[in-house]
Amino acid sequence: MNEGPSGSSNASALAALANGNLVSGQTPSGFFASFLTQLGSQVAQAQQENTTQQASLTQLTTQQSAQSSVSLDQEAANLSLYERSYDAAAKVFTIVDQLMAVALNLGEQSTVS
Repeated sequence: MNEGPSGSSNASALAALANGNLVSGQTPSGFFASFLTQLGSQVAQAQQENTTQQASLTQLTTQQSAQSSVSLDQEAANLSLYERSYDAAAKVFTIVDQLMAVALNLGEQSTVS
């Protein structure tokens, strides 16, 4: 085995390793190729799942916004309705106040504020 610098036994052993069935019954280059194929397939599947989940998230976000959004037109209509209701209630109390003043004074004119 001591062939020195001119020997080729190390090169022959290395060539035998490259062509021998070492990993799962495959050559190192065949195993590496199948590993890369599996890895590429898993990456493509993960990207597809990510795309699908992003689309679902977008759709759900849109639905949530549609359900929880505030309609400014409806709020303005409600505000106008509440304002008219308040004015009507104030008018009723003014009339009741005047009627009570007349009833207490038994028809005599007086200023009650």
